[in-house]
Amino acid sequence: MHIDPKSQIARVPAMQVRDFLHYTRDAYWTCETVAYRLKLSDVRAQALVSELLRLGYIERTDLGGQKNYHVTLPGAAFSMASAARPLTRKTAECKLDEFLDRVRAVNASTTFAFRVRRALVFGSYLTDQERIDDIDIAIELVPRENDPEKHKAANQARIRAAHKVGRHFSNILNECMWPTEEVYLFLKSRSRAIRLYLIWDEILQQTKARVIYPEKKGVKRPRASTAKGEHDQAQADRPARRRKKS
Repeated sequence: MHIDPKSQIARVPAMQVRDFLHYTRDAYWTCETVAYRLKLSDVRAQALVSELLRLGYIERTDLGGQKNYHVTLPGAAFSMASAARPLTRKTAECKLDEFLDRVRAVNASTTFAFRVRRALVFGSYLTDQERIDDIDIAIELVPRENDPEKHKAANQARIRAAHKVGRHFSNILNECMWPTEEVYLFLKSRSRAIRLYLIWDEILQQTKARVIYPEKKGVKRPRASTAKGEHDQAQADRPARRRKKS
């Protein structure tokens, strides 16, 4: 899905609405959450919620006598919309090859505390479109060290290295998440063409996906025509995620 960066929804920039839905797509939230996150008055927040309901991007659920909302599948699709210019199929395939090179680099390195176990592609890349909005990829990261103590030491080493080069963390949670975040940043490599997700993201329960890593020897990565209609083999063993209250 492509989004016009100049468009608005209920007089709120569509890009801000997209980012809000992306942030909250696994959560239940209230109108007050909208007002707080988007810095809107209560009246404007309610108008935005009403418009999102009309568009089918969210649904209402009452919890504890309070109006709560959650993102629908169309809303999740909108939350993944890109404002970048569409890619040609050839360019997208080159970008995906470059991404896989970075996956192999992560796994060959002893620097990172995590490695990539699996990577899946989904979204418009698996369609027959010649022009692709962006490349949606889900990754599964696992500790490089199986031993818990060695893994803890590896995490601490990566955090110390980050401090040493001047990186600051806003809170302890962000600091603890850094060993995985740095792998994420390396894999994305500031590419506007690639959108990364974790492999247990709920959107994958509602769409088709194709395993692109690990690669099977002697099997070329299929184009859309052969990938279309195939489900990821991980559907059965992916743990279900429970919605959290925002």
